Amino acid sequence: MLREAWYITERELRHFVRRRIMLITSFIQPVIWLAFFGLAINSGITGFAMGLMGSLGSPGSLNMLQFFVYLLPIDLFTKLGLSSMFSVRYVDFLATGIIAFTVMATAFMSGVSIIWDKRFGYFAKLLAAPIPRVSIMLGKMIAATIRSLIQAFVVIIIAILLGVKIYTGIIGIALTIPFMIIFALGLAGISTAAGIKMSNVEGFFGIFQMVLLPLFFISPAIATLASMPGWLQNAAQFNPLTYAVDGIRRSLLGGQFGPLYGDWALMGIGGSLLYDFAVLSLIFVGMVLIGAYLFRKSTV
Repeated sequence: MLREAWYITERELRHFVRRRIMLITSFIQPVIWLAFFGLAINSGITGFAMGLMGSLGSPGSLNMLQFFVYLLPIDLFTKLGLSSMFSVRYVDFLATGIIAFTVMATAFMSGVSIIWDKRFGYFAKLLAAPIPRVSIMLGKMIAATIRSLIQAFVVIIIAILLGVKIYTGIIGIALTIPFMIIFALGLAGISTAAGIKMSNVEGFFGIFQMVLLPLFFISPAIATLASMPGWLQNAAQFNPLTYAVDGIRRSLLGGQFGPLYGDWALMGIGGSLLYDFAVLSLIFVGMVLIGAYLFRKSTV
């Protein structure tokens, strides 16, 4: 099964490399978000006081340095000024959300290849071939995950070139890989299942826009959960992107997204990372089971 799945993965990756225009244009949106939206807003915010947005004066969501500032016997406005100095920049905060969104968008596009295979008759040949049908789905999922990782790391490189800081260094970048893999695999599984049920690319792109944009905005990708209305915070708890963003953000920025560097930035994030990964794993299992069921029932 794995050998057949890898053959399908190789075919998908060859198509990915040959579509140079699609490869280049897929990086335009993340660059626009970082270069125009992130840097523009960042220039107007002297410090992105994460724990103070939506909960002024509350120590519940402050980073380590902000917490010490909160304990100082000084007035609230002085605390706000000092806390702003010790908070992460908005462009650093936004970059982690854009990385997670890039993984989601790339993985979700895997269903398009199923529709094209059906249109040109290749999918019918795969179903008639003496290979397990699950291997077809698995090959598509692996290819989508590899594409997602490639594009995510390109976005990370672009972000660094634009001045985004990775507070946890190379260790933090390595910690993001499991989150990106499990997140991409789950989305690719449900996307390929959707591709089986659809007959045209236009309809798929309609669903793509209808699903991805709400997921993006109902998540902490561009704003903290604390700054959202209560009903939006509750909705974000059921959004898989929320846990992908949180895992990637804590991995790259550190504990409570604070400005501590190196090993200090990694303090106290183990429990949160395990929780995020456990939730993403449950979502992955559910999506893959749905996708596998639809694949077994699929006909041309």
